Amino acid sequence: MLRLFKPILIAAVVAGVFAPSILIGRVEAQKQGAPLWYSVVKVNRVKKPDRVRTSKAPPAVQKAALLTLQWHLLERGDGNRQIEADSGRQFQTGDQLKIAITTNQDGYLYIVSQPQDKDAVLLFPDLRINKGANHVLKDKEYVVPSYCPGYDDPNDCWFKMDPPAGTEKLIVVFSRDKFTTLPNQISEPYSVVKRSVVEQLIASSRQKVEQFNGELTIPGQNAVRYATRVQNTNPKDNEELIATIKLTHVE
Repeated sequence: MLRLFKPILIAAVVAGVFAPSILIGRVEAQKQGAPLWYSVVKVNRVKKPDRVRTSKAPPAVQKAALLTLQWHLLERGDGNRQIEADSGRQFQTGDQLKIAITTNQDGYLYIVSQPQDKDAVLLFPDLRINKGANHVLKDKEYVVPSYCPGYDDPNDCWFKMDPPAGTEKLIVVFSRDKFTTLPNQISEPYSVVKRSVVEQLIASSRQKVEQFNGELTIPGQNAVRYATRVQNTNPKDNEELIATIKLTHVE
């Protein structure tokens, strides 16, 4: 299980060689570069019953970039350093991690920890980031967990791998509009999200996902050695992008 870690105190329970395939993914992503991140296409704006339009109704067809996000892991090193971590490796009990996410446009971000056969726990929005709101800005990196007031060192908050071992699954949702079925502003940490809500969200999405792994660069930013970039390539329904992150946890 993933737990928010602080020295001495557990604050809350929260449920340089590349393989050939990784090298191929890295090369292909770098070839596309800025076009993959920023290119504008015609997308159908689909009205959905579980969304709230936050501005005037958009046209039926709108020129916009395809929803894209990039994420990578940070592991705690000596001196509380943040070290880029390969998400494909096996993590040991006691390892401490953060997740960093950047989106290619403004929108609404949700991250949940989804234990098998149990309700999910909301990791973002987070009270320590954006004052608990989930509206995110394009090209800005959001690190979860981030700044934790009340700690001896407010930057010393991490997710810790605690028993039992298994697969740690995170669901990341990036949307053009707010969801009505997921929290958008929170007043207390780690809200519970019903398992059925997460399952319905995934089942109802018409996204077509393309994914790149490896050393990736967001235009104007430094390259990230172990990054994953995910894009919804369906212009007929580009209202949300859902990415599943699975981490292998061994004792």
